[in-house]
Formats: sequence, structure tokens, C-alpha cells
Amino acid sequence: CSRCVLPSTFPGLTFDAAGRCSYCQATEDADAVDCARTQLRARMEAVIATSRGQGAYDCIVAFSGGKDSSYTLQRLVRTYGLRCLAVMVDNGFIADQARANGAAVTAALDVDLLCFRPTPSFMTRLYRTSATTGGVQTPASIKRASALCTSCISLINTLMVTFALQYEAPLIAGGYIGGQVPKDMALLDLNLIQQERMRAPQRARYTDLFGPAAGNFFFIRQSLLQRSSTHRVTVINPMLTEAVRKAEILATIQELGWRPTVDTGRHSSNCRLNDLGIALHYRQHGFHPYVLEVAEQVRYGLLDRAEALALVQDIPEFATLTSQMEQIGLDLDDFR
Repeated sequence: CSRCVLPSTFPGLTFDAAGRCSYCQATEDADAVDCARTQLRARMEAVIATSRGQGAYDCIVAFSGGKDSSYTLQRLVRTYGLRCLAVMVDNGFIADQARANGAAVTAALDVDLLCFRPTPSFMTRLYRTSATTGGVQTPASIKRASALCTSCISLINTLMVTFALQYEAPLIAGGYIGGQVPKDMALLDLNLIQQERMRAPQRARYTDLFGPAAGNFFFIRQSLLQRSSTHRVTVINPMLTEAVRKAEILATIQELGWRPTVDTGRHSSNCRLNDLGIALHYRQHGFHPYVLEVAEQVRYGLLDRAEALALVQDIPEFATLTSQMEQIGLDLDDFR
């Protein structure tokens, strides 16, 4: 695209005579975008205002120790005054610095931190199977994330709902930014009973993919699900309601003791497996899994186009990822 960085290999993309992609053609002007963000933020803040004091925590935060979830936690605590439980899911590839960041940020904000680690054997099977089959990816999710990330995010999302029901927290928060999830994810009421009913046919498939333990991580237990008939759960993603550049995010969280990782690649600030997901996705689909997110930042003036092009044209080499592949049971020969 002549304006953003979406490539012709991106699914469903068309271009006009000026070389602008269909996403750029459909983009509203800056004033309309700012107005939409303001309206989303007002709706989110109205829900936040009525959600305090209902359970042991006001909000369960999907917290990776990365820059976006750290910034989100800071906003929820210091701007909105919420009592948060930060939940870090240890997938076996969390960088040491990300662990340290998680401890530093939650300590600075005086927030409880819960570290949850699924068994390594289950996570190994999840990643290996996702790498070879696509895991739980759908045509829509292929545009936004690698197969490794999609399966992991699905697991994390289910765990956040589980903890919200256990602690009777009315809110679940994530640190997603524009392009990572649809815009309506800024504020989403969950109808968990209907959702689980619709997902019931997938149980056998998930078990085939990931083994018998899949039910523990991808579906809500009936005993907890019954609580949802009287306990409302709403997902919020505050970063979808504001325009904030990376430099501002880093300046804010570094005051909390956050420090950059050195072993997680250019697109992650917490996970050492991310580059393998990028390489696998590019090999299979022909475009970078972060390109939709990066293109949206360019489109809205949050990232320079030249910097964005450098980001999405940097595809990790499989030869540099042998330790990650070995850890999940893949062989370099499979990708030569």
C-alpha cells in the first residue's frame, strides 16, 4: 500500500489507482477517529464506574510483563482507581526480564500478582500442534496473529474468564492495541452461557489437537459457568480508546521499574517464542502476522511508515530459532 504497509499478499486486499489499500480507503478522517475513540472511552468509563466493589477484585488483568499490559495496568490503577489482580500466564517462554518487569510493575502499583503455569507437557503439545496444523486459527485470526499466538491467546482468554468468575470480578482487561483485535473489543459484554453452548461442538476437536487437558484451558467449568447467570463479566481494552505512541508508553512504564527485554525479538517485550510464530506465519501465508497492527498505527499517525516497513520486512530466520523449535519438538529440516 502506498499509504500504510499492507502487502498484496494480505487476504482480501484491493488497491485503488493511487495504490491505496482498501483499509486506507475506508479509514475515516482524523477528527472522526478521535470522536469515535472519545465515545468508546466514555462508554468504557461508564462501565468502570459501576463495576467497583462487586467482588474481591474489580478487574482481572491479562498481564504478560510486556509493555502494553504494563501500561494498561498502570492506567487501570492510577487513572481509574481499580482494584486489580494481575494474572501472568507462564507459557514456558517468558523472558527473565519480563518476569522481573512483572514483579517491579505490580510492586510499584501495589497490585496483587498471580503467576499461573500450565504443565510444560501441555504447552509443548499446544505449540507443536499449532505450528503443524494451525491450531485454533480461523480465517479472521490469520490476519492478526500467528498460529502459536492464536492458540496461546485463546488459552489465556479462557483463564481470565475463569479467574473473573472465581473472584467475582466484573471486569477483565487486556493490553491490546489497534489492529490486534477488532475495535468492538474495547468494550464487550460476555454472554458466557451462550458462548460455551456455541463452542460445545469444538470440544472433541480441541481434545484431538491438544489432548485431554484441553478442557481445562479452553472451556469454562459448569460449576463456574452457573455463576455467570447472575455475575456479569465485561471485557475492556483501554488502549483501544486512546492514541498513544510507543515512546509515551515506554516513558510511563519505565518510571515503574520496567526495562526492555533483549531476547524476545522486535515485536514482543515478553515472549521468547514470538519470532518462531512470525517465521512460521510468513512461510505459510506470505505476510507478517503483525502487519495489520503496524499498518493501523501508520494509518492513525502513531508510527512512521519507514519504521513500520522495517518492522514488517524483518522476518526471523529459522536457523536462529533452533532452541525454541527443539523445546516444542520441531526440527529445522522441516523448514528448509
